Amino acid sequence: MRDFKLVLKKELTDILRDKRSFIMLFVPVLLFPMMYILMGTQLNKDYTKNLPCIVDVEPGTADETLYRTLFEQTGVVDRKEVKESETEDLKNGDVYAVIRIKDGGITLLYNDASTKSAAVKDAMEKALNEIIRKSFEQNLQTRYNVSAASLQPFRLETVKLSDETQISGSSTMASIAPMMLVVIIMSSGVSVAIDVFTGEKERGTLEALMTTQVSRMSLLMAKFTATLCISLLGMILSILAYVISYMCSDAAKYMLGGADSGAKLGLSFVQTLELVAVCLTLSIFAVSLMTLIGLHAKSVKEAQSQMSLITLIPTLLAGLTLFMESADISLAAMWIPVFNSIVSIKMIFSGTASGTAICCTALSCLVYSGLMWIVSVKMLRSEKLLQG
Repeated sequence: MRDFKLVLKKELTDILRDKRSFIMLFVPVLLFPMMYILMGTQLNKDYTKNLPCIVDVEPGTADETLYRTLFEQTGVVDRKEVKESETEDLKNGDVYAVIRIKDGGITLLYNDASTKSAAVKDAMEKALNEIIRKSFEQNLQTRYNVSAASLQPFRLETVKLSDETQISGSSTMASIAPMMLVVIIMSSGVSVAIDVFTGEKERGTLEALMTTQVSRMSLLMAKFTATLCISLLGMILSILAYVISYMCSDAAKYMLGGADSGAKLGLSFVQTLELVAVCLTLSIFAVSLMTLIGLHAKSVKEAQSQMSLITLIPTLLAGLTLFMESADISLAAMWIPVFNSIVSIKMIFSGTASGTAICCTALSCLVYSGLMWIVSVKMLRSEKLLQG
């Protein structure tokens, strides 16, 4: 333990001296809130009033009367004149939509490549359907003295299964959070792992350390622990960034399923323990993999090339889980490394995690980490390691 503490203190001191790599760990705390605040400015825009649109209607006709009844009185449209052409103005973003009214028919031309234009299309459809419904109900009551409610054969009431404060499994947050957490956990310690293993090998200092009285097991354990500390710090800071983002941004609330959904960025005590277990075992797996790559690589450049897959693979696997339901994932799939952690975090956020699935995920990460540790120990004891 004395040798372990000595080497660990040396590694942590060296890490703290590299201020640039250490400061990079705090980037999520600043980046996530800023990202959600910018998203909130777009999500909070009102696409129901004064929408800049070109209106193509013949003056003095019944079509113009229809336009004034449907649009002008409701204040939905802010009528604009054509600058270049209807399509060019729409492509350039000068207007959100083009409304063409002819012979009592309404054609709405919108730009599907524009988020604003697509939002206007949805707002227009909703506004028109509401106007048509009210007009129908009014005519029905005036002409026939019949209420529209009496003509409805049944009334549909929907009740969601999850608790009101539970994050929806289909919400954006439940889909994005696992990917972001896993990518940060898998990549936080990459620069440290490259430096403490391949970097020292390339500088020739690893050979000097191995010739001292410090046992190679203590040396490996200390370097592993130092890298694990940085990985866990990155994980904690990323979770902190999510909490800050939720507190200061309406966009985070929207991503939970809508500002009015009642969902909160909160986990029960059991869910918190499950999340900690999954993230901790994933960190151990990630650092074990980094250690193996760091010992195997012959140069820093080679190590950087190989460790880039540590960030790429989780991103690709996270994309596979975006449209997957928890019920569709078999227990055998929970033994697939990295994939099982992404799925487990998604289950925890959506409240559908089972104890068996969490145990399989944590156990598999530890088993794979143990296997990589055995290989790493054999490599460290081999003299071929110093010949890289």
